[in-house]
Amino acid sequence: QSPPRLYRCQECGKSYRHSGSLVNHRRTHQTGDFPCPHCPKRFPNMGALRGHLRGHRRQRQHRE
Repeated sequence: QSPPRLYRCQECGKSYRHSGSLVNHRRTHQTGDFPCPHCPKRFPNMGALRGHLRGHRRQRQHRE
């Protein structure tokens, strides 16, 4: 049996086993200074933007 997920996000309800995971998750709810050049979304850090951009690349590859 896996350990309980005691740390819950107050904004979306997602839960985590470790407090650090919740801290990282909460950053996803922040509007940041890293805009996507392909859509109106903005991200709190470059890592989050990079992950989002991978989705745009996959969409383009699917269409080709």
